[in-house]
Amino acid sequence: MDILLKITGTARSETEDTTETLTRGTFYPNNGTLYFFYDGSDDETPELITNHRITVQDSRVEVQKRGAIQTKMVIAPGELNQCDYATPFGILRLDFYGTSVDISETPECVRIAMNYEIRIDGTVVSENELLIEAFPADKNAVMMSSSEQEENNSDMTAL
Repeated sequence: MDILLKITGTARSETEDTTETLTRGTFYPNNGTLYFFYDGSDDETPELITNHRITVQDSRVEVQKRGAIQTKMVIAPGELNQCDYATPFGILRLDFYGTSVDISETPECVRIAMNYEIRIDGTVVSENELLIEAFPADKNAVMMSSSEQEENNSDMTAL
């Protein structure tokens, strides 16, 4: 199924940095596992495309990237998972420690909210929040979270 994705990430270290991505992708549920696929790039190298696959099963989220950036990150509450994060500039070895994963599904939206730490050599370098919201592309979907919809009910914009 074609979908619209809104991905909001916040990283806190010495400062707080929030990014938001709006993109089109596909969604495929299969035997209790949810699969999301989309292509993207970063602001620094927009010409380099990365294919993303997000796999959600129970409270475990796997983010796999292939292309300009290559990695397989796993976020699960109470688990420490290591990954190599390969970029055109080199490879970083990162540890991801999941603190929470909340998943909700309605016909209008699949919502995945994660909290995790990124560690390098055992030291926490950032505390992170990631919110993934998927809306059916064939409907006049609104790219807002439920709380934003309640707060901004009269000021909604559709894609």
